[in-house]
Amino acid sequence: SDESAAAIGRVRPRLCRAVMKVTGTTEYNVLQNTGPGAHQAVFHVHFHIIPKPNATEGLGVKWPAKGIDHAEAAKLAEAIRAAL
Repeated sequence: SDESAAAIGRVRPRLCRAVMKVTGTTEYNVLQNTGPGAHQAVFHVHFHIIPKPNATEGLGVKWPAKGIDHAEAAKLAEAIRAAL
């Protein structure tokens, strides 16, 4: 629900600061997977706070970035606005 998402949004920064303090790191990723195709294995809402002690440890984010057709992007943006 919107209310649950707002509550999570309020507490997540405090959790991240605590993880950084305890691990001694200053950078981190926050990961949420939604749906089996997105690698969700535990089927309730949860977030992974992943400390990044250096450039090679922690979460690695790689995917084949592609160019975008700006006219198609504008159509997509409008469809998203309409869905809201």
